Amino acid sequence: MSTGDLAVDVLRRIAVEPVTRSALAKEMGLAPSTISAKITDLMAAGLVEEGGAAPSRGGRPGRLLSITYQTGRVAVISMGAKHANVALADLARTIHVNTAITIDVAQGPEATVELIAAEVRSLLTSHGGELLSVGICIPGPVDVKRRIVIAPSRMPGWHNQDVGALLEKSLGVPAITDNDANLAALGEYLCRPDAASNSITVLAGTGVGTGIIAGGELYRGSTYASGDITHTKVEAAADRMCSCGNRGCLETIASGAAIVRDLGAAGIEVKDIFEVLEMVRDGDPTANGVVREAGRQLGLALSTVVNFFNPGDVYLTGALSAASVYVAAVRSQVYERCLPLATAGLRVDATQSGNEAGLIGAAELAILHLLNQPSLPARFSEPAG
Repeated sequence: MSTGDLAVDVLRRIAVEPVTRSALAKEMGLAPSTISAKITDLMAAGLVEEGGAAPSRGGRPGRLLSITYQTGRVAVISMGAKHANVALADLARTIHVNTAITIDVAQGPEATVELIAAEVRSLLTSHGGELLSVGICIPGPVDVKRRIVIAPSRMPGWHNQDVGALLEKSLGVPAITDNDANLAALGEYLCRPDAASNSITVLAGTGVGTGIIAGGELYRGSTYASGDITHTKVEAAADRMCSCGNRGCLETIASGAAIVRDLGAAGIEVKDIFEVLEMVRDGDPTANGVVREAGRQLGLALSTVVNFFNPGDVYLTGALSAASVYVAAVRSQVYERCLPLATAGLRVDATQSGNEAGLIGAAELAILHLLNQPSLPARFSEPAG
């Protein structure tokens, strides 16, 4: 699947296995001169090297291209309000290690970023590799041009913060930030060979977010607020208070936080959505009923979106995607409420990437950002010390 960036496509193909220039040009359907020019750029950047001869099939054997930085790593982080997944990926977006740490966004961006950066350094020490760039998923709107977080309802004190700059200062490599649902949508799209070019990805965890792929591209909207289904007003939410300060939002009846609260109201105290999921797996009837109803409400809201946008796929990611009862409830409501033409061929499916969809999306954008650095050749041509 092409990324639209030739350098990334070439780098990713070489990362799979060594290949000659001529074979690469033929495989990608490009002129040999075009491939050679891009290979020259990547070699100047120290990312690709030309080594041994390929097996001869008659004539002069070509030399195999391979990745120089086999141990080069991209750090990718998926943040929540109370936890973060911190992982290391290679230049082919493969996740090599993925750990969970406890954080508290109420401590503010500087303290939180330093805690995350410390975990990145620890992973590099334990697992090896040279850090090349960083990508982080933020649970709130992000202006990707200015790299600032915009009025995140669950992250007081983070408004107008440049989290990428904090990461760059702490880790010394280029960094990108984007909304978590956007990156989950991108990651899910990249991981599926048969992914529809128009899709909606719902990130359902403590909150609910939505990412959109339109025409094979991530769609963020005019003010980076696309997909904010979580604050759609729904009748069933009545006057429930939302984290955004308004009442009656979808988040108050369809999110993990809402499920935890509703179980508490039923006399069942649980710490978080992960405890709820354990209860669902154990067959607890109350937990299953509350989770099913949350999924039903999300499906009702999504039916309007599906009718309007007409996607080919709807993917469910986040913690709640692990609950089959939640996924089934969403699916049944979408199929029941949408126009037949809108659901003809529509796939409503749980993630195939576990909790790594957002991390893979973050790796993709971090690699693109890395390759667009003006100082890239100088940075990677330095001799190892």
